[in-house]
Order: sequence, then structure tokens, then C-alpha cells
Amino acid sequence: MSALLDFVLTLDRLKSVDRRNSVAGGARFENTAEHSWHAATMALVLREACAFPVDAHRASRMLLLHDVPEIECGDTFLYDAARADASQSEALALDRLLTGLPADAAAEMKALWHEFTDAVTPEARYAYAIDRLMPVLLNIANDGDVWRRHGVSRDRVLAMNQPVAEVFPSLWPMVRARIEAIFDRIDGGA
Repeated sequence: MSALLDFVLTLDRLKSVDRRNSVAGGARFENTAEHSWHAATMALVLREACAFPVDAHRASRMLLLHDVPEIECGDTFLYDAARADASQSEALALDRLLTGLPADAAAEMKALWHEFTDAVTPEARYAYAIDRLMPVLLNIANDGDVWRRHGVSRDRVLAMNQPVAEVFPSLWPMVRARIEAIFDRIDGGA
């Protein structure tokens, strides 16, 4: 039981991992704990918009766990070239963070994390799309501030967020139109 309580306290460190996105309104950077909570809640809310049947509760559990390795690795920006190498270091970090937990609890968390990162099951594809959608919505709310600051192009944003289009075909036209409007202003110098 002590290991479980220690792990719960370790999770508190997610609150100290800043992400590149600002919260809506741009007052400060979002942290990983906020992102994980928000994405997990989105999984429960957006189920009806998903293009296929999905267990939203399983997806929500994945989203609560998917960024736990950031306690050790920090957040890797979606548009960063280092993103390709992040999965391996995150898997090693997860193994270290789960050390000491009861074997069944560690195995369940590890299985959910790997299911999310493999993005093959319906729930993982759903969760993965939500993980992409959340930062897009924050960028839309903040008039593309992160995209502007980091020189991310319209084409890159659209390409990297293709999972959102595939999983949420009814939402994507609205999201894409908002992305396009922001980039029209960025490209037009407004």
C-alpha cells in the first residue's frame, strides 16, 4: 500500500511539467496534469462525435496515464523533430516510475500506455485524436499563439492533426475552418 501512495504523490509532479500551449485566454502555460485531466474529460464528452463505437471510459483511462512519463522526460512539443525519439525514452521512464507498484497495477498501467502509443484499437485511436485535438483547441482559443511563436506552418498543423479528421469527421470541418482562418490572418500579416 505504501508504494501506491508513493506513486500517487509522484503523479503530483505532473503539475510542474509545463507544456508549450497556453491555457485558453493565454494567461499562462498549461501543465501536463491539466492537459491529461482535460483530455480524459473530453473522452467522456465527445464519444457521440466519434466515427466508430468506442469505450470512452477506457479511452479516458488511457488519457489519464499517457503522459505520466513526462514526470521524468518533460513534454516533447508535437512539432519538434525530437518527437520521433520520445516514445522510447518515455517507455523507459514509465518502467522506472511503475517500479515498486504491485505487479498487476503496474502491468495494467503499462498495457494502457502501450495501447495508447500504438494507437491501433478503437479506444486508442479515439484517445490519440483527443490528445491532438486539445492543443488545437487551445491554439484556436489563443489565435494560434503557439503556432506563431514556433513558426509552425498551416500544412504542418493540418498534417499532424489528420487523426482528428479521421476520428471526428463531424467536428473536423469546424476545427479545420478555424485553423484556416487563423492561418489566413497569420499569412496575411493581420
